[in-house]
Amino acid sequence: MKEKVDLLITGGALLTMDDAGTMYDDGGIAIREGRIVAVGRSSKMKEEYSGDENLEAKRKAIMPGLVDTYGHAGHGLIGGFHNPIHGWPAGRLYWHATTDRWWYAEAQLAATERLRFGVTTGASIIGSTPARTDSSVFAIRNAEAYAEVGIRAVLGVGPPDIFIPHIAVPWSGSFLEEGEWVEREFTYEEALANSLEVIEKWHGGADGRIRIALAPPYIFGRHTQRGRHGTQYKPEDIPVMVEKAEEFRALADTYGVQIHTHIFGGSVDFALEHFGRETVERILGPDVVIAHGNGLKPTEVEVIGKTKSNVATAPSTAENMWYGYPPIPELLEAGANVSISTDGSAPRFSFDLFKDISRAMWHQWMRFGTQDVLPGGKALRMVTIDAAKALGMDDEVGSLEPGKKADVILVNLDRPHLTPPTYVPHLLTFYVNGNDVETVIVGGEVLMEDRKIWSVDEQEVMELARAEAEKAFDLVDLDDFRPSDRNFWHGTRYEREG
Repeated sequence: MKEKVDLLITGGALLTMDDAGTMYDDGGIAIREGRIVAVGRSSKMKEEYSGDENLEAKRKAIMPGLVDTYGHAGHGLIGGFHNPIHGWPAGRLYWHATTDRWWYAEAQLAATERLRFGVTTGASIIGSTPARTDSSVFAIRNAEAYAEVGIRAVLGVGPPDIFIPHIAVPWSGSFLEEGEWVEREFTYEEALANSLEVIEKWHGGADGRIRIALAPPYIFGRHTQRGRHGTQYKPEDIPVMVEKAEEFRALADTYGVQIHTHIFGGSVDFALEHFGRETVERILGPDVVIAHGNGLKPTEVEVIGKTKSNVATAPSTAENMWYGYPPIPELLEAGANVSISTDGSAPRFSFDLFKDISRAMWHQWMRFGTQDVLPGGKALRMVTIDAAKALGMDDEVGSLEPGKKADVILVNLDRPHLTPPTYVPHLLTFYVNGNDVETVIVGGEVLMEDRKIWSVDEQEVMELARAEAEKAFDLVDLDDFRPSDRNFWHGTRYEREG
């Protein structure tokens, strides 16, 4: 008698992403009650299992769902609004022209975009830098939207940085109440309390698909030694910085959540000098995700590696110009865990994580002047099992192994740019894009099949996003971000005023 399972997928090129790198040219996977029962050759799967539902994966790749370790909520509704001179309108718009419904619409759109691109788990900071936590409602609405779409999410919350807040002082946010906009000031303590409320209400929510992280913008300071925005801290600032960093460590330990923060070259050295090595090593650790990691120095790489911290590199972002590329091979050799992320979805890129795999590899080739660093297989692990480890989920997702949750994607290889099927890992690394993802399964539930999303009405998601975006756009002057002068179409450089 064949063993009954809920879903049986057979006939595809299967990449397990297990420790041995096991692959099957003609492989299959059996799923029951949301978890993987068995993985192996299609002939064996068909011989031993009978599926209530069966998916034929001929000319498709079967692989774990992608894990995007770093992105931002809010950005999905302002993509395209970027000017090298004026920047982009995230700050004013987020804090004074958006409602909780706007944040729900944006998160639903972002989750839908990620789902279409095969991202089954995505991290998002609620807002730009900092998170909008003048009320807990914005993160809560984000969580509700991700839960409805059905993918996994790690949502980052926390107060603005005291020294580099990114918003005008005194801090304030605007709320639409009974048709009128009301502006309210708030404090660091209130924002932190709101963040803890989100953790208490949503960490582990939606059957464990939603997790919350503490997201201090710059736990060791911002741009402390070099970069586009140099920061000079005064001696009296240091005790406050240490106090806040220690507080985040204590809260993360108390609530059992991760710390997700930005660190660039110089910041760890700054902390080593002013916080002390013991404090730095106590704050860092396997539950810390460092966004970017550009320009890290050897001493910084050593500390990050020693503490087994995680680095979410972002190949598409401007920090690569300001600091240089992140030292990925050195970090890995030092013992750190490194992932590749989108930093999506604005101002210049999407949540298509596939596009960033080869870009990350090219950056390291340019650093070393050779293509023999960062093999394609390792790069694929950095968006699957290694990325899952960065978010503390590698015991549940990130690879296709018996007992794990069934987060699976099918990539259509029957396309001109993927023909012939030479070596599937290299096709996935260099040629596949997010639009090649055909089927997405999260926890055994088929959320998208043959490019049709089942969990939400995609058109309704986009209609709501358009409507909420237009309401916000009407309140903010966006002319600088929609250039159409002669210089824009014919110039060789953007012109600065004055």
